[in-house]
Amino acid sequence: MAVAGGTLQSLAVTHPGTTFITVSAVLAFFALTPAPALIPVVALLATVRLSTWVFSPRDGGHSKAVLQAAAIALASGAAHLAPSVEALSSPNIAVVIISAATFFASAFAVALVFLGYTLARSRGSHWSRLTIFPALWASGWGSMSSVSPLGQLITWSPVHGLGPYEWIRPIFGQWGIDWVAAAWAVVLSEVLGDWIVGTPNADNDTDVLADSAPLLQDDSDVPAYGTVSVPKPTTYQNSQSLARSRSVLVLLGLLALLMTPSYTMPTLPLPVTPSMHTTPINVACALPGPRKSGDNPTLNDFIEATAQLHSGNTIILWPENAVRFQSLVEKEEAFAWIQGTTPGNKYIGVSFEEYVPSEDKDSKGKSYNSFALLSRSEVLFEYRKRNLVPESMSLTPGHEVPHLVTLNLTKPNEWKGPGWSQTGSTRPVTLTASICLDFASAASFTGLPSRPALILAPARTWHESVGRAMWEQAQARAAESGATVLWCDGGRGGLSGLASARHSEIVQVGPGSWSMPVGLPYPLDTRRTWYMAGGQGAAAAAVWAVALVGLLVEGGAEAVNVGQALAAVRRVLETLRRRKAPADGNLIDV
Repeated sequence: MAVAGGTLQSLAVTHPGTTFITVSAVLAFFALTPAPALIPVVALLATVRLSTWVFSPRDGGHSKAVLQAAAIALASGAAHLAPSVEALSSPNIAVVIISAATFFASAFAVALVFLGYTLARSRGSHWSRLTIFPALWASGWGSMSSVSPLGQLITWSPVHGLGPYEWIRPIFGQWGIDWVAAAWAVVLSEVLGDWIVGTPNADNDTDVLADSAPLLQDDSDVPAYGTVSVPKPTTYQNSQSLARSRSVLVLLGLLALLMTPSYTMPTLPLPVTPSMHTTPINVACALPGPRKSGDNPTLNDFIEATAQLHSGNTIILWPENAVRFQSLVEKEEAFAWIQGTTPGNKYIGVSFEEYVPSEDKDSKGKSYNSFALLSRSEVLFEYRKRNLVPESMSLTPGHEVPHLVTLNLTKPNEWKGPGWSQTGSTRPVTLTASICLDFASAASFTGLPSRPALILAPARTWHESVGRAMWEQAQARAAESGATVLWCDGGRGGLSGLASARHSEIVQVGPGSWSMPVGLPYPLDTRRTWYMAGGQGAAAAAVWAVALVGLLVEGGAEAVNVGQALAAVRRVLETLRRRKAPADGNLIDV
């Protein structure tokens, strides 16, 4: 029986190389954007996995895989080209860098799929064949993002459009999201594979759709579509097919089950009015626009913009690299100026670039991308950016983890009566800070001893798509840490707003100061999220446990001879029945 509408199937069978490479490139252009979405990534990964099972057994399979990686890299590079050109002074250098980065990422992804194919073929368990690849995929990208200076940028890790899987972040982090994406790709590729290759003909059990033979042969030896006849599958083959189908359905059921917790997760922000359960705090972002001359805002411009935000705001944040200090004396004088204009119970987050002279007269000093939180009377803490943009060769990365400090908020004027605090007249609010590209690393806050309530995040991006990508990374870190992120992007077209696990909101695009109240839970839950406490090691153990537990269950089931077990049960039942039956001698006596 011929397949209705088999045109696409015929192309995949007669020209698998051209078909899969073309489809992969088209999908890559939409999937591998600066902020990848879940569904396009799943579609691309399913296509690459299916093509791997087609290419590997054939002659020239590895060369086709290289061509596929190159096509994907070309499409991904096209999606990243505009922000890359604006990031560097030379467009030619930008093209070279983005081409190298995207080809490496694409080659790494295709290599992971080929490795998953090799490991799956060596396993006898259907479950392990299906789940070993998601574990490998999550481990590969989790390890890569931990050593890459770009973190999770220019990877195949989806960061938005997660839908019912958002709740996974505080528990398993990006590892869990990558596992879900790969697991869906496995299910989709298995279904598409059956559709392309074909299934036993319902009208004639001795016929199999023609697709099954050509995929194991050279393109020059492809028979006419719908003309291949093979012997009827054996009982063993049928049992193996059923076992594989059951494993696919179990994996599909697991993915569906993982959606259910999302229906119980809160999606609305906390109230911004003071209550026994919420602490309101007003935060602001000082973003003065360019000067009339076109020059960047000066220190005086930022101090004036900050002064306009003093009324009603507790924390005012400056964007990344707001000002530059050429010496320690210049920095101290600027801090004193800022503190002198700061009222009591106000906190100013200053982001700056500083030059630190070397103690050795024969060596050069170092420049850092830094941040400091100031009050009227002291510098609460300083932090230096750890992950630098590769083109920032003049800067030196910091090495210390973010600091955690506690602010004590007094009772607001609208609060009437006692009960504002359980321990005194103030409520504690813990906060920390990190700078822009630091948020691309999933391990940014796993070193903190407790959960912060608020994370200050100065940023400066150079293109709207990069601003969108970094905003998605900020949302991811907010969900993983259980904190609220104040994202202040001073770049052209940068996105600024508030991100949390409950609710995220983009307040503004581009320059222009803004403020907004935030509701924080009271009392504060200082316990770290599962992901912050366990880190990437616990996430790795979780994704591999899915494959190993299923393998042990299947292994135990396969170790038992079902037929012998049923025969033994029948013998036991027959013995019991005979023992309960009356003896023949008693019947004769009667």
